[in-house]
Amino acid sequence: MRKTLFVTTLMLAVGSIALATDVVNQDAKTYNLKVQSEGKLSISNYTVKPNTTMYGLCGASFCSFEIPGSKVEARKDDRITIRGGKFVK
Repeated sequence: MRKTLFVTTLMLAVGSIALATDVVNQDAKTYNLKVQSEGKLSISNYTVKPNTTMYGLCGASFCSFEIPGSKVEARKDDRITIRGGKFVK
Protein backbone atom coordinates (compact mmCIF):
# COMPACT_ATOMS: atom_id res chain seq x y z
CA MET A 1 0.00 0.00 0.00
CA ARG A 2 2.78 2.44 0.88
CA LYS A 3 4.62 1.64 -2.32
CA THR A 4 1.49 2.25 -4.40
CA LEU A 5 0.88 5.58 -2.67
CA PHE A 6 4.50 6.63 -3.22
CA VAL A 7 4.43 5.69 -6.91
CA THR A 8 1.12 7.52 -7.42
CA THR A 9 2.45 10.64 -5.70
CA LEU A 10 5.63 10.53 -7.76
CA MET A 11 3.68 10.18 -11.01
CA LEU A 12 1.46 13.13 -10.15
CA ALA A 13 4.47 15.28 -9.31
CA VAL A 14 6.25 14.41 -12.55
CA GLY A 15 3.05 14.90 -14.55
CA SER A 16 2.53 18.39 -13.19
CA ILE A 17 6.09 19.36 -14.13
CA ALA A 18 5.55 18.02 -17.64
CA LEU A 19 2.78 20.58 -18.10
CA ALA A 20 4.73 23.64 -17.08
CA THR A 21 6.61 26.15 -19.20
CA ASP A 22 10.30 25.50 -19.87
CA VAL A 23 12.83 28.26 -20.61
CA VAL A 24 15.91 27.51 -22.72
CA ASN A 25 18.78 30.00 -22.61
CA GLN A 26 20.93 29.60 -25.73
CA ASP A 27 23.01 32.69 -24.95
CA ALA A 28 26.36 32.79 -23.19
CA LYS A 29 24.91 35.33 -20.74
CA THR A 30 23.04 35.02 -17.44
CA TYR A 31 19.57 36.59 -17.33
CA ASN A 32 17.31 37.66 -14.49
CA LEU A 33 13.91 36.28 -15.42
CA LYS A 34 10.58 37.52 -14.05
CA VAL A 35 7.62 35.15 -14.33
CA GLN A 36 4.10 36.44 -13.74
CA SER A 37 1.20 34.00 -13.64
CA GLU A 38 -2.22 34.60 -15.16
CA GLY A 39 -4.17 37.38 -13.53
CA LYS A 40 -0.98 38.59 -11.82
CA LEU A 41 -1.65 36.12 -8.99
CA SER A 42 2.04 35.50 -8.42
CA ILE A 43 5.37 36.91 -9.51
CA SER A 44 8.56 34.86 -9.29
CA ASN A 45 12.13 35.77 -10.11
CA TYR A 46 14.76 33.36 -11.41
CA THR A 47 18.36 33.48 -12.57
CA VAL A 48 18.82 31.68 -15.87
CA LYS A 49 22.43 30.69 -16.37
CA PRO A 50 24.11 30.57 -19.80
CA ASN A 51 23.34 27.63 -22.09
CA THR A 52 20.90 25.98 -19.66
CA THR A 53 17.27 24.94 -19.54
CA MET A 54 14.98 25.62 -16.61
CA TYR A 55 12.03 23.26 -16.41
CA GLY A 56 8.55 23.79 -15.02
CA LEU A 57 8.64 27.52 -14.34
CA CYS A 58 4.91 28.14 -14.75
CA GLY A 59 2.10 25.65 -14.32
CA ALA A 60 -0.72 28.20 -14.68
CA SER A 61 -2.81 28.34 -17.88
CA PHE A 62 -0.58 31.13 -19.14
CA CYS A 63 2.22 33.32 -17.81
CA SER A 64 4.30 36.25 -18.94
CA PHE A 65 8.08 35.96 -18.96
CA GLU A 66 10.34 38.98 -18.93
CA ILE A 67 14.07 39.60 -19.24
CA PRO A 68 15.56 43.06 -19.73
CA GLY A 69 14.51 44.17 -23.22
CA SER A 70 12.13 41.31 -24.02
CA LYS A 71 8.76 39.99 -22.85
CA VAL A 72 6.65 37.06 -24.01
CA GLU A 73 3.48 35.25 -22.97
CA ALA A 74 3.36 31.46 -22.96
CA ARG A 75 1.00 28.64 -22.08
CA LYS A 76 1.90 26.01 -19.53
CA ASP A 77 2.83 23.45 -22.18
CA ASP A 78 5.09 25.82 -24.15
CA ARG A 79 8.86 25.95 -24.37
CA ILE A 80 10.38 29.38 -24.88
CA THR A 81 13.95 30.18 -25.87
CA ILE A 82 16.25 33.09 -25.15
CA ARG A 83 18.44 33.76 -28.16
CA GLY A 84 20.35 36.96 -28.90
CA GLY A 85 18.94 38.65 -25.81
CA LYS A 86 15.31 38.14 -26.93
CA PHE A 87 12.59 35.56 -26.43
CA VAL A 88 11.70 33.33 -29.37
CA LYS A 89 9.03 30.61 -29.43
